[in-house]
Amino acid sequence: MNPTMMNAKNTFPLLAFAFLLASCQKQGPPYSPKQSLSSFKVSSGYKIETFLAEPEIVSPVAMDFGENGDIYVVEDRGYPLNVKGKIGRIKLFHSTHGDGVYDKVTIFADNLVMPTGVMRWKKGILVTDAPDVLYLEDTHGTGKADIRRAVLTGFPFTNPQHTVNNPVYGLDNWIYLAHENPATAIIFKEEFGDRGSFIRYADRQGGPSIKEPGRAIRFQPDQGLLEALSVPTQYGQSFDDYGRHFLVSNSNHVREEGIAARYLKRNPDLPLGNAVEDISDHGAAAKVFPIAEHPRFELLSGVGEFTSACGITYYRGSTFVAEPANSIVHQDLLNDREGSLYTATRAQNNAEFIASTDPWFRPVGLTVGPDGALYLMDFYRMVIEHPEWMSSKFAHSPDLTKGIDRGRIYRIVPESGVGSLSGIKLGSASDGELVKHLANPVIWWRRTAQRLLIDRHAMQAAPELVKLFHETGSPQGRVHALWTLEGLGKLDADLIAKALTDSEAGVRENAIILAEERLDKVPQLQEGVIKLAADAAPRVRYQAMLTMGNIKTTAAQSARDQLLFGNTEDKWLQVAALSADSNDALRLFDKAVTLGGAGSKGRTTLFRYLGSVVGERQKSPEIDHVLEKISSGKSPEGAWWRTASLEGLNQGVRLKHGTISARGKSLLLSVFDKNEASVRRAALHTLETAGLPTGAPLAAAVQRASAIAADNKANPDLRADSIGLLALSDRQAHKQLFQSLIDAKQPEIVETAAARAYGRAPGDDVAAYFIKNWRTLTSPVRLEAADAMYVEPSRERMLVKALADGNVQPWTLAFRHKRRLIMDPDPAIRDAARPLLEQTPKDREAVVKRYEAALDKKGDPAQGEQTFRTICAKCHRLNGFGAEVGPDLATVRNQPKQFLLNNILIPSQNIAQGFESYVVETVSGGNYDGVMGPQTPTTITLRHEDGKEDVIQRQDIKNMYVTNLSAMPADLEKQVNVDQMANLLAFLKTSK
Repeated sequence: MNPTMMNAKNTFPLLAFAFLLASCQKQGPPYSPKQSLSSFKVSSGYKIETFLAEPEIVSPVAMDFGENGDIYVVEDRGYPLNVKGKIGRIKLFHSTHGDGVYDKVTIFADNLVMPTGVMRWKKGILVTDAPDVLYLEDTHGTGKADIRRAVLTGFPFTNPQHTVNNPVYGLDNWIYLAHENPATAIIFKEEFGDRGSFIRYADRQGGPSIKEPGRAIRFQPDQGLLEALSVPTQYGQSFDDYGRHFLVSNSNHVREEGIAARYLKRNPDLPLGNAVEDISDHGAAAKVFPIAEHPRFELLSGVGEFTSACGITYYRGSTFVAEPANSIVHQDLLNDREGSLYTATRAQNNAEFIASTDPWFRPVGLTVGPDGALYLMDFYRMVIEHPEWMSSKFAHSPDLTKGIDRGRIYRIVPESGVGSLSGIKLGSASDGELVKHLANPVIWWRRTAQRLLIDRHAMQAAPELVKLFHETGSPQGRVHALWTLEGLGKLDADLIAKALTDSEAGVRENAIILAEERLDKVPQLQEGVIKLAADAAPRVRYQAMLTMGNIKTTAAQSARDQLLFGNTEDKWLQVAALSADSNDALRLFDKAVTLGGAGSKGRTTLFRYLGSVVGERQKSPEIDHVLEKISSGKSPEGAWWRTASLEGLNQGVRLKHGTISARGKSLLLSVFDKNEASVRRAALHTLETAGLPTGAPLAAAVQRASAIAADNKANPDLRADSIGLLALSDRQAHKQLFQSLIDAKQPEIVETAAARAYGRAPGDDVAAYFIKNWRTLTSPVRLEAADAMYVEPSRERMLVKALADGNVQPWTLAFRHKRRLIMDPDPAIRDAARPLLEQTPKDREAVVKRYEAALDKKGDPAQGEQTFRTICAKCHRLNGFGAEVGPDLATVRNQPKQFLLNNILIPSQNIAQGFESYVVETVSGGNYDGVMGPQTPTTITLRHEDGKEDVIQRQDIKNMYVTNLSAMPADLEKQVNVDQMANLLAFLKTSK
């Protein structure tokens, strides 16, 4: 219980006493608040105390302090499955005497479904309760809201761990909402299957709307502004003192926004796949150090690693993240001295900031209070995982709601001390008093004072704000003064120019941002920004690079070039430079070639980006120029940049479904014929996209390729590429050669290339040949044969018949092949294929039963690693090896063997969060499927087996939908026997 509430006269006396008495009689868990308090191990320098507890508070997930010290707490009592009862609510805690003793509590709002966040705003609060963001206000002073209206609507009503949440008032006067792609409901589709509509203002016809999913949102209700950010975040978000944006996902506990959407929109030809950076130096699914006694973990919970990270909060130079499944709170120290973004490092070695021996301790969120303490919300439940990702045995267990009548909020304070909660009356403070609080060392006071000044339209406070900027020793105060003036429309260019020379890097960084909209009218600001390209602070240089993209002068171009080529290994500086203008790509390409030098990761990425932008622009003279440079480069030392440039060029042309001129195709053929292996392969792939030239050079090249392909003594890589060229020239003419090379005596790379080329030749005889020889083909060759079955509709019917006859086994088909048959537009094919490819849950449970023998076998991890590399690594990554199509197995390797076995053998029963398979149809006639990868404002990425990706322009999307199938094969038992499964499980369980 909160000591302050216990001292209040006649406040809940009988109820509280009875509850405490009942709790103390239990051996637990569940434990009483007092017992739980003794279970904590807290980092040195801090202490933890109970602030609020049941029965006054239950199931808390979010909270916010109002300007007069009142506390709004979100109770998500409906979690995990009660979506119809509308038992979510907001509690209001009030200190009657203003002394920090919270002796009055009212239910401010009820009848909410699954509320996830709260923010004080105007005379009420904003609450996220999908599909809406609600405004609630008490106009009668009763402590209960009598106004309820939707401000925004259209958010998916998805699993509550993935829905809209955590509204935050930003330094820039925008309200930010945490948001990401909805999770696909398989088991509880009725409850959580709503994928939302377009996000919009609920009461404004014709206003702005956001149609693309997958990113966080910001809005300004008074101005009717609404924007999607460049990044998603799952459950929680936070900002540091200078507005840098921190994000979180369940297994990746600390991320940072790399580049804002407004910069990416300047250059839609820049195919950036991901605008978010994972800044932890200890990786995704990082190891954690729980101490809970007899913890309970469900099907997809990672034991001993991040699996439910949420509630990220910036506090005193660190980020703090709740991890409810492991009953810990994790702290990272932030360092931004070495690059454009932060690096996050563990604050404690082999320990956590807070850990509890009580397995019911379920921290889900944190916030900084007016006193400067950190407040921690403990959901306090027996089970925290959602049943969507549990084994069916537990999905309907009464254990799901054990603890629904409990919940705690803890106050965490440094031993050096903090302020108090008494005497908080910002609501009645004068404008001058609010201005002074902009320099308060506690972020709550600064943020609240700024919000109130903007809400009041306190124009008359402008002189005091300017005075504060000039006189305060607080750099945070200076930044808040600038942004408050900006919000009031009273910020002038002279003050920004002064801020550009501030002694604090964070002030200079924000001054650059504030200068952006004034650059065209104020040359003085242009000069100030350009000068900061040589600043000592990496953050300032990075922001200068971003903003200089809006300055179209020779001086700005020179500064950008110097900054880019002097820091090539910083990928975010590259992205910032290339976001400025796609017209600049060719010039930068020439300069990069002229500089020469050895290859590196950063330089390779730069050439790939530049090639892609040139390819997307679809200007033949530019493409020809790049190809001429590549063709004229002969030294082996330069193969790295020629390869990277061709790879990028191919990606750009393919993204735009574009073309290359006859001159360009001839140059590509020349590059193919005379260059190193990596350059030759990249040229071949580009010719596959663009097509071959015509004339004598092609005839000569084809003749050489034919001789090389048939020469068993030639280099296998060269033979495979030669087969690829022949396939582009005339498949029919070389059909017999291709067939003769589909032979186990040939190197696998040659046989695979031959199967790919033969499969694209016309005629049903191709399908008949593959079906006849299906069992003799190796896995890579068989996948090419399966692809060939979709070249012509008649072959699909032959494949279905072969499946029915047993000549082709379902397990030999990849997900993409099965998906095409199951979802085929021809109902005859679809209806015939489904019974052959789909298995009932009962069928799969029988398979699991048979494979349970693997659980009792010891297993050989070394042999299991070979199985992983052969079968699993096509889609999964572990210890740095494999593709990122499915979850990194670092996130699941600590699961019990039984859960792993179920997950492997019945994958569609529990599709991992964020790894649903999508189908995309494009305006230009393409059809793609795969697991959704990174997204930006202009592109989406679909991932496939073996790490292959399709980057698709949003403007080219005609239709996109999620399937209810897992991309993981549902008949893996056909490839892995019981002994191999025992070895695989042993490898997954012991891999470090």
